[in-house]
Amino acid sequence: MREGRSHNDDMEERELGEGEGGEDVFEMLKTDHRHVQDLFTKFEDADKRARASIADETLTALEVHAALEEELVYPAIAEVLDDEDLVNEAKEEHHVAKLLIKELRKMDAEDEGFSTKFKVLGELVGHHIEEEEGEMFPQAQEGGFEPQSISNEVSKRKARLMQKYEGGKKSSGSRRKKAA
Repeated sequence: MREGRSHNDDMEERELGEGEGGEDVFEMLKTDHRHVQDLFTKFEDADKRARASIADETLTALEVHAALEEELVYPAIAEVLDDEDLVNEAKEEHHVAKLLIKELRKMDAEDEGFSTKFKVLGELVGHHIEEEEGEMFPQAQEGGFEPQSISNEVSKRKARLMQKYEGGKKSSGSRRKKAA
């Protein structure tokens, strides 16, 4: 994060799609990583009433983040990496995360098993973050990937995805799986 700017300033800039490709896409993704990790921690500490909205925010953030990586970031990284297994593994981790997200979207945050499933998702995401930041991102840069090269495109796509998700999936973390 640049000096004199808050976390919220950086988040707003990215969500609005501003910037002219000068920002490092890896820093953008790392900011998203920290945000989601914070949400998983908040969920653990929250009361039952707050859990639904925290879970919904987390799931939406993960859906947007995964779409950005799969559509834009991974293809760009794959062009410079010698080890295609790294990108393939990341895609498989996304696949497993999406399965858990789909199941969680069908549950109510107060349902038996929701917290456990949410915790497992958090552990998977934590592992995924460690591999991206510890292996994939450094190897991509060593291979010649320039993190600024797709920043503007990623920012714009993120803004469109956020509009889509905010417009259509507000209550998904607290849906009832059965009519009562």
